[in-house]
Amino acid sequence: MHEDRGPSTRGRHGRLSRAAIALGLVLVACAAVLLWQHRTAAPMYRYVLGQAVPESDLGALTAFSQRKLTVRRASVVEAEGDQALADLMIAESASGPVLLNWQARVDDPFITLAVSPQDVASLAEVLERHVPKDARLFAWWDVSRQFRLLSSVNVQFAEHLGLPLFVPAHWGSQRAGVQAIENAFWNGGNAQAADAPQRFQRFADALLMPEAEGMAALQALAEGRTAVLVLHLRDLILLGQMAPDKLGVAFQDFGAMADVHGMVRRVHAWLDQHKYPAYGILQAKGQPVRAVALTDAASGQTLAARLLPLMGNDQKDVPGATLVYQVGGFSVFEIAPAPVTAAAAPSQGGSQP
Repeated sequence: MHEDRGPSTRGRHGRLSRAAIALGLVLVACAAVLLWQHRTAAPMYRYVLGQAVPESDLGALTAFSQRKLTVRRASVVEAEGDQALADLMIAESASGPVLLNWQARVDDPFITLAVSPQDVASLAEVLERHVPKDARLFAWWDVSRQFRLLSSVNVQFAEHLGLPLFVPAHWGSQRAGVQAIENAFWNGGNAQAADAPQRFQRFADALLMPEAEGMAALQALAEGRTAVLVLHLRDLILLGQMAPDKLGVAFQDFGAMADVHGMVRRVHAWLDQHKYPAYGILQAKGQPVRAVALTDAASGQTLAARLLPLMGNDQKDVPGATLVYQVGGFSVFEIAPAPVTAAAAPSQGGSQP
């Protein structure tokens, strides 16, 4: 006769084993989450300062040492390891480090996208000679900081704003961490004007507007003062990063300009393949030729695209802006004051209704 004694010892042990395994998996998952949170909270990279650059090695940056500024090499290095992600040069100033040159060692653009120091130094000398001291100079914040060091022009954006940031896709969830690293290095303990980002955003918004609307917004920023606008072809890439819905931009590097005709063929093949309607060419000393293209016709109607020399785009002058100088990728414009409307004009008669 079979005597029922309830569940067997083997059955109880089996259920206990399964429960233990399940609990172990939960603990492993929790540990993985905690480890991931720790890793994502940790800095992804760090800035490492190098030696001051001797004046004999400065080249185009000699203008900074002539202003009694120390130019120093630096690098961006992975937080865990010694792999260099970018090489840069900075000028040490009373308001903190000022970026002079940036060369990414990974896919470009990485964090930022700088202008050739040769272009900046050449233009700063011209601005010092020809821009009136009371004129307001509008340019991207990073070159504005360099112009302030090299001249007495009245730049409107003198702080490191870090706009836009080119964050690698695999760091996409850690953008706030990248911003914290950038702010700590470039701004340190220096307090930033509370309205600085908003003022610069108004400038960027004006460049992204249709030309007439954008010019009116730019004139409003000048507040009736004489204004000079400095744009670089690179600025299109930055604006496209900030507002891709308003300005479609693509760019491609094509190597050195050793074979001019071959270079032209490759650039046009790229443009034809993607049906890009307009483009410009950037060529900095020691750097590959870079083609910057608009991806659609509507982007060509923005104020920035209308002002910059883009082949294939409308070449008519923009009312209110007078081109006065070009060097490298820079174009410099005088901005006319906003027209006085009839309603705003003072009364010519002395009679009262």
